[in-house]
Amino acid sequence: MAALQELTASSARDAREVLRGLRDAPPPVAGRPRVALNMIVSVDGRVTIEGRSGGLGGPADREFFHALRAEADAVLAGASTVRTERYGPIIRDAAVRERRVAQGLRPQPLAVIATRSLDLDPALPLLGDAGSQVVLIGPATGELSRCAAAVEYIRTAALDDALRELHDRFSVRLLVCEGGPTIAGALAAAGLLDELFLTIAPRLVGGDPGPTFLDRSQLKDGVALTLRALLRAGSELFAHYAAGAGRERG
Repeated sequence: MAALQELTASSARDAREVLRGLRDAPPPVAGRPRVALNMIVSVDGRVTIEGRSGGLGGPADREFFHALRAEADAVLAGASTVRTERYGPIIRDAAVRERRVAQGLRPQPLAVIATRSLDLDPALPLLGDAGSQVVLIGPATGELSRCAAAVEYIRTAALDDALRELHDRFSVRLLVCEGGPTIAGALAAAGLLDELFLTIAPRLVGGDPGPTFLDRSQLKDGVALTLRALLRAGSELFAHYAAGAGRERG
């Protein structure tokens, strides 16, 4: 991974320098994936416009978003986020899927959904895609039916156990979490967050405060962050932080 530095870039393509080696770097804790949270906020701290995050990001953010997905072994989201954002296949670009295969990866990252109730519509684009492999983590004992996607289960409410099973059973080395606030807060509170990629959108959204990008009620002592890189594409800022005090990083 790149050494600690501050970068200013004219194009979000330079964000790939931040991602170089991330998947192959050893995790801070053996036996579980490296966990990276990827989120976007407006300058006044809003995480959605009319309930969805897509309206905040510009072309550079979308490029960075897809570049990070392309490096991931698995992408994690809470069930509410999957429903609201209408998740489809994680990687749609055939050329990116081919490049992943050439690197020894699955064509698609695992789509990991945190859900306590299995309240997911089989008609969701992700679950309706025969090329996707979905892993549901949570304590529910039921099963989804009528899904074209391959669906497997990790039956635990403990996130650390779920991460270890993702590592051992599915060979997940890099897990990218895309929210929402509940699962992001749970990862941070459990000390399972290793990296934070935060896009600051050049917008003032206003309105009621609403949620932050993670559930602060779950954090007792907070989480120390160390800035590793800062990039600019136009007026968008991309910050990469290491999470957790005292961890060694290359």
